[in-house]
Amino acid sequence: MSYPPQGYGPQGIQPYGPPPPGYGPYGYGPPSPALGYLTAIAFIICGALALLLAIVGWDGSADNGSMIAGLVGVAFTEDLTGNVDFAISATMSVACSSIVFGLVMFARLEFVRWILAVIGALMTAYYLYAIIWILSNDGGEFIAMALVSWVLWLGATVVAVLPATGRAMRKRGPRPYPPQPGYPRQY
Repeated sequence: MSYPPQGYGPQGIQPYGPPPPGYGPYGYGPPSPALGYLTAIAFIICGALALLLAIVGWDGSADNGSMIAGLVGVAFTEDLTGNVDFAISATMSVACSSIVFGLVMFARLEFVRWILAVIGALMTAYYLYAIIWILSNDGGEFIAMALVSWVLWLGATVVAVLPATGRAMRKRGPRPYPPQPGYPRQY
């Protein structure tokens, strides 16, 4: 354990000026962009899965009911159109949007994080509804892809709204206080 040198200001009060020898400058360094990149990759994976589901169910004659049940909007097809064309187009729109915004997020733009968070929250809410709808219509054997999609969208959304992800989107850390001689000034 390291203690400050004796005689260095009253108890708990730091005087102005440089820190004592052996201590670094005040403030932190720039935040790591790793969590921002992880969020971008998570949304690209979610978009790629949605794109795969849309391509598999393109003509609506796929034999795998679990893949069709994983389409975005398939729980509403009976009420809206009666076929899966609506679900396929909604899935393609969500997939392309999340992939494009996920790629843009590599530029560490703060507003893109919130766009992806809204898309992720909508998809998480939809897949929760779809899971309930599938189970209430005795489709328990077709729930696998909807459940996997729900978990992936939920995880990506949670990572996107973390405060640490917001710090990762910044390109530099807070200014040190008090300003240090030789320490780069940030405005």
